[in-house]
Amino acid sequence: MPRCPNPRCQTDYPNGTFQCVNPFCQCLLPGAVVAGRYRIETLLGLGGMGAVYRVSDTFEMQQVALKVISTVNGTMDLATAVERFRREARYAHQLRHNNIVPVLNFGQDGSLLYLVMPLITGGTLKSLVKAEQPLPVPLAQRYLNELAAAIDAVHAHPQQIVHRDIKPSNLLIHQDDGRLVLADFGIARAMQKEQALTQRGWSVGTEHYVAPEQEHGKAEPASDIYSLGVVAYQLFTGLLPFQAVVRSRAAELPEPSKLNSALPKAVDAVVERAMELEPANRYSTGRAFADALNDALKSPTLAELPTIEVTSGNANVIVRTVLPENPCAACGQENRSASRFCRHCGHSLDEISPLTTEVCQVGYVSDVGRRYSAGENEDMLLIVQGLCTNLAPPPRPFGLFAVADGLRGPQGKTAGGHEASRLAIETIADVLIPLLSAPTHLVPFPTPNHQSSGVDGSKQPSRFLRSVPPADTTIEQWLREGVRQANQVIYHCNADYETAMASTVMVAVLYKRHLYIAGVGDSRAYHYSVNKGLHRLPYESLAAESAAQTPSNPSAEPNRGGRYLGQNSLIAIDLDQHEIAVNDLVLLCTDGLWRMVNHARMEAVLAQGQHDDPQKLARTLVDTANQAGGAGNVSAIIVKAQ
Repeated sequence: MPRCPNPRCQTDYPNGTFQCVNPFCQCLLPGAVVAGRYRIETLLGLGGMGAVYRVSDTFEMQQVALKVISTVNGTMDLATAVERFRREARYAHQLRHNNIVPVLNFGQDGSLLYLVMPLITGGTLKSLVKAEQPLPVPLAQRYLNELAAAIDAVHAHPQQIVHRDIKPSNLLIHQDDGRLVLADFGIARAMQKEQALTQRGWSVGTEHYVAPEQEHGKAEPASDIYSLGVVAYQLFTGLLPFQAVVRSRAAELPEPSKLNSALPKAVDAVVERAMELEPANRYSTGRAFADALNDALKSPTLAELPTIEVTSGNANVIVRTVLPENPCAACGQENRSASRFCRHCGHSLDEISPLTTEVCQVGYVSDVGRRYSAGENEDMLLIVQGLCTNLAPPPRPFGLFAVADGLRGPQGKTAGGHEASRLAIETIADVLIPLLSAPTHLVPFPTPNHQSSGVDGSKQPSRFLRSVPPADTTIEQWLREGVRQANQVIYHCNADYETAMASTVMVAVLYKRHLYIAGVGDSRAYHYSVNKGLHRLPYESLAAESAAQTPSNPSAEPNRGGRYLGQNSLIAIDLDQHEIAVNDLVLLCTDGLWRMVNHARMEAVLAQGQHDDPQKLARTLVDTANQAGGAGNVSAIIVKAQ
């Protein structure tokens, strides 16, 4: 005998019956048809105001979601139930926003009231939130921005709607693009022209997410902001506020940054203000909350704050040194200068730090060149050195270097080249610096060997590093991710603002005298050693040598015939790994150098200046390019291995 699909019921019913015989359930069974049009397939979920089904629309020949409430259910007054449902349908049908589930149709079929919505199969935010497992900060930030936008759209309704039930189970993830969409207006009410429908003894809203004034029947727009704050706390910490209090055995609510060290401390004040007891003290709009949150998340986390940070004042160069004070040779963590033993792992601090012996010598120059001497330098450079704590112990110094060459338009006209190269370098820095130097247990990056189950049960890359992976595969994957995201940023900026920005890029990470590089386009990397001379990297790209390199054609202008960032949403990336020795030189340069200075001349300059200061050597190379014609911006980074 068939059985009701409602897990709370499970009543057996006779064959040929299309509605559960249990008077307290009355769940529709597969095969039932509503309004002569919607054929029930499966039960998707149960809510306080009804059940939701996957149905086939026999008119439109598509699958949709159908929300149904039976008016014969005796749990509340019939007139109240009918009016609530009609109001939900009417208001939701009027709302049109990318982050709100639209109502396609609504009506009544006998004792059943129904509304039709698009079928969203990406699951709910509730299914993503696991106990004591915060969401990755960028993902949580995106969801909260989208939720804030949806709340503002609700509040902008002429009837001043208050949703009154903001919670993760009412926040759906769209299967097409992963955006957050707000659903279920079953208890929303208009603040003007209509009477409150809350019955005495019937709790409106969901415990733990409800604002204090809402518990007393006085919901207002600020009540939804309170619920937004609770959701933010849960996404950032993996805990509801009351759970955090119990877990920490504290008298007051723990600050989010104390439970998740990946959060800047500035986020604490933003979330706490949203959850203020007095409605007037909260943010007036979701947009105000989102703006404050986005500004707070730009602040560095405590773990990312360097003891020493040097930033270049050059508009074309970003220079950073991220070094912990008195680092432990075993774990790499920072300690007070007077400490004798590491406060993190107990290891003796008497060992000589590799920072004193392995930090590279670096020189860099970025010049506008002769041809565009009155114009803009569209190159950008990145030079970062620090201590890597996220790979196999003991921690060792790393060097992160990159050159980006913003491309010009036809006839050398400006086309946002410097903006493109700046976006590329800043994105690469934002991605790679935390991966190399932030605490291991909270670094959000994908690894090939660490997977978790997604919403649909499929295997997805793990959001958090659980163990120390091999350096070779990990650094290469980090580089690929950094370049991929740089390409995405430029590509989407072009799409959003109808621009045609483009840039090449070459990125290198030097770790334990092993060089890892990733590149797109015609910016280049070279390796020079006394024994082997000068070699271009990666070797597989040698076939792409341009005929324009010869000094006999110094005016040849770079064009967009090759690959570059911003060209497509997906881009092929050149990758290579190479061992280097002490005193070897690594050169990263834009095409303004290699087009003007051929391979033999470049090798001769490096050989003659191998023992010079790298800064002097970089200057010599750039001057040589300008003397040969300086047909474009000329930039070079020279790294001398120690």
